[in-house]
Amino acid sequence: MQRRTLLAAAGSGLAATLAGCTASANDDGGDDDSTPEPTPEPVDAVTVETGELLSAVVGEAPTNTGGMLKPHHVRLTNPGEEPWIAKLAVSPALGDGHVETYELQTDATVAVALRLPAEYDVSVTDVRAETTTTETITPENFDCNESWTAFSPGDGEISVGGGSTRMACQPPVVSAEDAVSVSVGDGSLPDDTTKPHAVSVSNPGDEQESVSLSLETTDETVAFGGTYQLKPGARLDVALTEARDFVATVERGVGDDGETVSKSVDIDASNFDCNASTTTISLAANGDIKATTISTLMYCGDIEGNETNTSQ
Repeated sequence: MQRRTLLAAAGSGLAATLAGCTASANDDGGDDDSTPEPTPEPVDAVTVETGELLSAVVGEAPTNTGGMLKPHHVRLTNPGEEPWIAKLAVSPALGDGHVETYELQTDATVAVALRLPAEYDVSVTDVRAETTTTETITPENFDCNESWTAFSPGDGEISVGGGSTRMACQPPVVSAEDAVSVSVGDGSLPDDTTKPHAVSVSNPGDEQESVSLSLETTDETVAFGGTYQLKPGARLDVALTEARDFVATVERGVGDDGETVSKSVDIDASNFDCNASTTTISLAANGDIKATTISTLMYCGDIEGNETNTSQ
């Protein structure tokens, strides 16, 4: 159970003292029109006791990665002797984040596990010092190692550090029998009849391929990204659960000319309706990348049947 405490905000005690002094001065002088500063509102904080570890999670991890994609942890630690009041805000590109204010006693720790390889803005505010620092977490921070970004109180500022274990990591290997699947977004579709849009990256060839996928929003923030080794017949399946524009960029190792091959595919918000729709991105035998978007029109459109749009 989390214990919440109402704490006086920065400067509130001083403000109250000054208010009393000002009132006395006005009584003596008579004509001073100065008005005391209002006392700040109390801060509602979760108390983390000495030696306690309080944990939280953000996002859902991809399935079937064989333990090769560990969460990245955001930590608040207080090595000092005085309680530290800190506001933590974790903002992913899509989906629900984590915003909370904590009062950390000596040697207390807050750890938030980021499970989806994506881009996150992490800001920490020292409530008493009224200072804020922000760090960005990217998909490159997610691999087979334990990794973390840590924040702690400094001398009037916030100290930031980080690290990871040092294992040699390879991208997750995906077999034809166990597709990697992941959900991206917070599920805030317009209504109950609107379906998520699927993105599927497949390797129909007879050799294993290294493939990178990046799903970006219109502001070029990465909502999901990573590199995978797709065995013959393997797939990487993504369910987009927010109706908005996306750009899916796929990169494969080497094409016929010996160069890395990449392809970007626009996914329009209009693809999200009551139909089942999928953008399939496949690795062609000649080293190219092909993309096809298919949507049923059985219930939402005027034409019965299927409509297929293909980009080469």
